Amino acid sequence: MFMAELKSFIMAIPSFILMGAYFFCAQAQGQLGDSTSVRSYVDKLSFGIDLGTDFDEFLVDNPDVGYFHLVTNNNVKLTLGLDYDFLSLSVGLAPKFLPGNDDDELKGKSSFQNYQVNVFPGRLVQNVFFRRMKGFYVENTSDFLPTWSEGDPHLQFPDLKSITWGGSTGLVLNKDFSLRALLNRQEWQLESRGSLVPMIQYEFTKMTNNFEDNTYGKENIVDLRVGVGYYYNWVVASKFNMAPSLRVGIGPKFSKYTLSGEVEKNDYLVAEYGAGIQLGYNTDHFYMGIIGELDGTSYRDSDSNAISNNLWRAVFYVGYRLEPPKKLNDFFDRNKPVIGKPR
Repeated sequence: MFMAELKSFIMAIPSFILMGAYFFCAQAQGQLGDSTSVRSYVDKLSFGIDLGTDFDEFLVDNPDVGYFHLVTNNNVKLTLGLDYDFLSLSVGLAPKFLPGNDDDELKGKSSFQNYQVNVFPGRLVQNVFFRRMKGFYVENTSDFLPTWSEGDPHLQFPDLKSITWGGSTGLVLNKDFSLRALLNRQEWQLESRGSLVPMIQYEFTKMTNNFEDNTYGKENIVDLRVGVGYYYNWVVASKFNMAPSLRVGIGPKFSKYTLSGEVEKNDYLVAEYGAGIQLGYNTDHFYMGIIGELDGTSYRDSDSNAISNNLWRAVFYVGYRLEPPKKLNDFFDRNKPVIGKPR
């Protein structure tokens, strides 16, 4: 009952934030139309495809056992995106037909789904997501099995599953800088600009695993973090840009671990870090580019384990903008709330 209420609370957070954004944006002036710094494409219906190599790793450094490197066996992700007006939707999957996702015999079966919604109320940036991962293997199996050699099956945790509900809310401080130009390409930066972006993040994660001795382990985790990022969009030429970024954050992690009926509760202080670089090409209809990115967290638990979770991403994206159907345009015009109006 408690966890059901907690999950409902976490999922309700973005609604309260968007209600606040409603009133915030009613007073703000915006950048959803063309300006000298930004060109807007929010009146276009945009379809995008991202093809990326995601390396999601969990690192545990135990003073007694040693270094433990846990990863999923689905490094290549396919993300489909749809953007119109103030709304951005995306679905991420790891199909088995992609190279690098099909070596189940050596690394075990893994599955991945990621669903995201982004809205842009004025200078606010609101994200809500659901992510599910199942099936992990030990990258450094040779450290635990001395007889292991390349080509042998890795140590595997096929039933280890992670489900996360979460979101983030950020504020772009520089009104002449477009974060949308980097996140979903609904805008294009015409003049080189940068901005600090303060952000809060909130996540609820449920991790479960069935062990070989038929015991069942479950961990419920709540993460709350406050951070800031700096993004700079350098306009190399009228159709080319380069955009580096740096991010840091800090906040508490609350954990409740249950194994065979025994419950252990802990709380930790977590540091967050990230960096990225994006190269893009843009026309009024066609756009493409590449992204290199690292997002990670690190903390030390009560058993002196140094625990890190790093997501390394290399992405190629391509997309096309076209005129929206009249019925879609009319629907948004009739029902668009204040959060979609210019800031």
